[in-house]
Amino acid sequence: MASIPTLIVYVAVVLVSFYINDRYRTNIKLLESYEHNINITFGPLNLGNDSSCNVLDFQLNYKKHADLGLLFSHYAGYMSMVSLFKLWTSQQNDKIFFGTLKLNDKTVSAVAKGPGRNSFDMFEQTVNIATDLNTIITYGQWNLLPLSGDSRSLEICSKDVKSFQNSLLYNFFNSVISDDSDNKSHSLIEAWIAAHVSVELLVLKVLHGYRYVPNIYATCGRVYFVEDCGYTLQYHMSKMNLTNRLLVARELLTLALELADGTAHQSYSFYLTDLTADNIAVRLDKTSGLLQSLKVIDWSDVIIAVNDYSMKKTDDKMIHASKHIDCGIGCLVYSKEDICQSRISDHNVYAVCKEFLSSDGNLLHEITDLDKTIKSPEKEVKNLASLLNNCLWNFDVEKQSEMNRLDTAKLIIKSIQLIYDFEKSDITIY
Repeated sequence: MASIPTLIVYVAVVLVSFYINDRYRTNIKLLESYEHNINITFGPLNLGNDSSCNVLDFQLNYKKHADLGLLFSHYAGYMSMVSLFKLWTSQQNDKIFFGTLKLNDKTVSAVAKGPGRNSFDMFEQTVNIATDLNTIITYGQWNLLPLSGDSRSLEICSKDVKSFQNSLLYNFFNSVISDDSDNKSHSLIEAWIAAHVSVELLVLKVLHGYRYVPNIYATCGRVYFVEDCGYTLQYHMSKMNLTNRLLVARELLTLALELADGTAHQSYSFYLTDLTADNIAVRLDKTSGLLQSLKVIDWSDVIIAVNDYSMKKTDDKMIHASKHIDCGIGCLVYSKEDICQSRISDHNVYAVCKEFLSSDGNLLHEITDLDKTIKSPEKEVKNLASLLNNCLWNFDVEKQSEMNRLDTAKLIIKSIQLIYDFEKSDITIY
């Protein structure tokens, strides 16, 4: 005959099993309800390529949240999609959750992202659903609504001052939605909504496949799942040796040039207006410790300019030169109008030089401080330090035929590569 303690343990196990099973069934029912409601709720952001929420299995990475100081109070190790949606409905601002996502036959590290409640509340207060949507569908009037507060909507412009926003938006939305979309007009409406509440999703779609952009894995209503690109540059920077930081600087400048010159996308240039170490993720090789990849993980603040190839590339007066205003790290002063009216702007290059490559930015402090202990020849170090200084300060627009920030960035990349070659033979992995 079983002892009383054994019976107590047995009863406890049965009750716990019953509770877990009942909770599982309840969650499934709630999940089906959430899936139905979210996908018919105003503003799903599927863009013609929705995943079924039922097949998504997202599990939080608690270690990464703890490392980043983003702790949750008392959630279980497994978080169902229902719980994820519940969290979102309680969050005022945009939030992200790190975890793993099961996709068919593989599991990937992913980030769940989506607009917070404030974004949709602000949008729903502004839009007259019946009138505005009917106007768009019937007359094709693709215009952005004036949002109040801190809400951010899509910023797109053309170098051709005669271009109308209606045609700019329509063409951009068509470059975003899937070619195999079953209902193109519905997908266009979704893109229009995203232009008001989730700009990043549109940018990730149009730049899909570009090496500095996270991959999109799946969508579920207003939530989208993207590649986890690693810890931020802010997290890594103080631990990285000079060799790795040289690689980071080279990649940042390459990114800055390619976003503006049509390499990233033939039809559009992208100018980042919030380029900080917290918005960049880096992944290091597990064996060598060297930089493996660098990606921008926040594309919410961006000016998109339509590329006009009728402007002559030899016309240096059409290169917009950013003015240096020393307002501290994390502060970028820019003119959207000046960027949009130029053939190409040096804004991205200036942002990299100010935020990372200046003495305040501290990414290459050994170079800017002319550190005598580094291995590279003093002449090369002084040359790079001079180029970094030149990149920061104002350029004379009238003398851009002699030198501009875009050309300076290319010279900096070459100089960085030269110093990297000197330094790489003396690598110390952190």
